[in-house]
Parts: sequence; C-alpha cells; structure tokens
Amino acid sequence: MKWLRRLSIYYKINGIILAMLLLISLVMGIIMTKTATHLIEDQMEKRGAELASYIGVLSSNDILLDDHYALFDRVNKTKQNTDDVRYIIITNSAGHVLAHTFDNSLPKGLPVTVTMQPPSLSASNTNLANSTYQVTKYNSNEGLIREIVMPIENGAIGYVRVGMSEKGTEQMMNKRMKDFIVLIFLVGVLAAAGATYLAYVIISPLRGLTQAAEQIRRGNFQVYADIPHEDEVGQLSKVFNDMAQSLREKQLENNRLLEELRTKEALRAGLIKKLFSVQEEERKRLSRELHDETGQLLASLLAYMKLLLSKLVNDEQKEVLLAARNVAMDALGGLRKIAVELRPPVLDDLGLPAAMKKYIQTFSEQQGLPVHFSVQEDNVDMGSEVSSALYRILQESLTNIAKHAQASSVYITLSVNDKRVEMVIKDDGLGIGTGTVQTAYYKNRVGIYGMRERAEMLGGSLSIESGKAGGTTVVVTLPKFLG
Repeated sequence: MKWLRRLSIYYKINGIILAMLLLISLVMGIIMTKTATHLIEDQMEKRGAELASYIGVLSSNDILLDDHYALFDRVNKTKQNTDDVRYIIITNSAGHVLAHTFDNSLPKGLPVTVTMQPPSLSASNTNLANSTYQVTKYNSNEGLIREIVMPIENGAIGYVRVGMSEKGTEQMMNKRMKDFIVLIFLVGVLAAAGATYLAYVIISPLRGLTQAAEQIRRGNFQVYADIPHEDEVGQLSKVFNDMAQSLREKQLENNRLLEELRTKEALRAGLIKKLFSVQEEERKRLSRELHDETGQLLASLLAYMKLLLSKLVNDEQKEVLLAARNVAMDALGGLRKIAVELRPPVLDDLGLPAAMKKYIQTFSEQQGLPVHFSVQEDNVDMGSEVSSALYRILQESLTNIAKHAQASSVYITLSVNDKRVEMVIKDDGLGIGTGTVQTAYYKNRVGIYGMRERAEMLGGSLSIESGKAGGTTVVVTLPKFLG
C-alpha cells in the first residue's frame, strides 16, 4: 500500500468520490432491482388473477351449457390481447380441460388437473372479488411461468388457469437496468467532473503552500502564501505566513548576530596573531638580553674568578673559588640553553630545517628517545611567521610525547611545495583518544589549543589522529608564504 501513500490528494479525492458513487449506485441498483421485481411480480399475479376472475365470470354460463366453442374463442382472444399471458386453460369442477390456448395438447410437464389448497395452506392467497386464487410456479424452456388458478363459484363450476410468462418482465427489467446503467454513467461523469473541480479547489492552495514551503526550505523566507478563502486551508495559509514572518525576523536577527560574531572572531584572530607576534618578539628580546647582557656578565665574572685564582696561594681558598667558578659556569650554560630555547639563533640564521635538526638532536639526547627526521630540502624560504609556528608546534608535540606517549621512536617529516608546507610528527606510543583531543579543544588547554590556534591563525590546519593499534600522528599544513 506504499503507492497509495505516495498518491496525490487530487487522485485520492477523485477516487473516494467515484468509489462512493459506484458503491451507492450498486446498492441502489440491487435495492431497486429487488423492489421492482417484487412489485412487478405482485402486479403480474394481480393482473393474472383479475384476468382469470374476469374469464371465470364470463365463462360460468358457457361451462354449464357446454359451449366449448365460446370458451375456446374467449381464451384465445384474451391471450392475443395480453402480451405476458402464455396460456389460458378452463377446466370443469372435476379438472377436465374444457378449453385452452395451446395448438395441440398441453405441454409435457404441465399438470392436466389442479388441486386447490385450503386457504391457510395456499402458497399465495389473495381475496379478489370474494374469490381465492392460487399461484404455482413452473420452469419451462421459455423461463419461469406463474400459473394463477382461479376457482369459478368456489370450484363448483370449474377453474380458470392463467399462465403468466416472466419473459416480458425480464425484458422490461433489462431495459430498465440499461437505462439505470446509462443514468449511473452520466451521473458518474458529472461526479467525476465535480470531484475534479472540488479536488482542484482543495489542492490548488495546498500546492501553493507546498511551493512556498519549498522556497523556505531553500532559504528564501521572502515568500507569502495566498489566502483565497477563510476556510481551514485559508487558516493554514495564514498560519504559514505568520511562520514565514517569524522566520524572516529570525533570519535578520541571526544575520545580525552572525555579523557581530564574525567581527568579534576577526578581532579575536587579530589579537591572537598579535599575541603570538608579540610573544615571539619578547622571546627574541629575552634571548638577546640573556645571551648578550647576562651571559656577558657571567663570562666577565668567570674571567675575574680566573684572575683571582691565579693570585691566590692558599689551597683551601683556591678550592672554594674553583667550586664557585664551576657553579658560575653551570649557570652560564643553563642561561645559554634558556636563551636558545626562547629563540634559537639558528632559526633566524640558517632557517627552519637546521633549527629543527638542532632541536631534535638535543631532545633525543636528553630524553634517550630516537627521533628520525627527514626533509625534502634544507634551504627553503617560507617566511618568519610560518617557520616560528612550525618550530613551536614541533616543541609542543615532542614535549607531549615525552610526557604522555611512552613511545620508543618518533618520525618527523617536513615537505614543501610551491604553495604549502606540511609537517608530520608520528610516534608509536600509547595514542590519544578522539575525545581527549576534542576535550582539549573545548577546554582551551594551552598545549593542543595553542598548536591549533597557531596553525589556524596563519590560514592552515592541524589534525591529531590516533591509530587503533596505538601511536599518534600530528599533521600540520600551512601556506608557504602569507598573503
């Protein structure tokens, strides 16, 4: 029944009206046929009884006088003048045939004599002119025959038997049925035309509503549905227009909020980009100050301590000074390390690949973790902002691996084409769940969130994926040069 659900309301309305019309016509046809048949049968029996009574009244004297010729002439003329009379038979009180309308003898199967049943047992009894008649049905090659037996003087003189044929009745009924079918056909045509018009009146505004709803689905809220009438469809159109008006207002409000959000997002992006830029500049400044000023002061201090060491003659004092000198040398080494981590000079002097190799080597030695690095070409110019972002993402990724991954090896590749730079960092550690990454994004955790922000601020992307067997892959893609 799926096809019925998909069928248009237009065809459903037409189908329901025509089906109801056919059903009503069928029921009316059956009722009318049965009613007409009963009426015609009753009229036939009454007409046959009247005819038999009339013949009996006229024939009573002829029966008493044995005037068979008069009886024969009367029954034949009566039969000729009455279309639905098949035969007429007159018998005496003993049941012997005195006259009949057959050419020869009585047909086979038609009883010669009849026996009148008592009134209480008669199949069909009707009082007509103070007489009681009996109806008997016979099947013949011409169809059903109804024989009306009318006694003459209560059977004391004789009986009149009139056989009424239903052939004429059937012909008349067939003609009436043909007329009824033609009438039903004409009514059906008119009903179909009316149903078509009714369906059009109902469906037309609904189609308009459907088209308007389709426009709204496509994002066009500037549509209105026509309200042709004040009926249910008109009320539906009014509600639809109110809904469309609300959607238009919501769209305007959403556009305003979206514009404000875009403005705030652009401002936020600018602030974050400025923050990263200021951060890198501050790192450079601190690195220079630590290296040039504080480092130089420590170097001068070491020189003075060396000079002082050469002046001392007391071994105990020399030992104390040597220990202090070693502390100062460690402080100078740590200071230089901090200065390099803040802003490695090699990043500005030799470029990103060299700075990455240097950092990876130092990291591998400190953590005891093998790190494999491959790059397409060592000398590539990709801009200071892109280089700084990739370097900081590398630092954060390796720090996370050292803290959480429990990896046994790390693989890093750097590939560059005409427009894009891609860095892939892959480890064979425990892996990281997708939910963990999303939680870090939503909670703005500094490490992963900062990596993503650096990539997106430069018009790139960063993805973190974890395999089913473990391990984590970080893929960073940035434009080679910023526009």
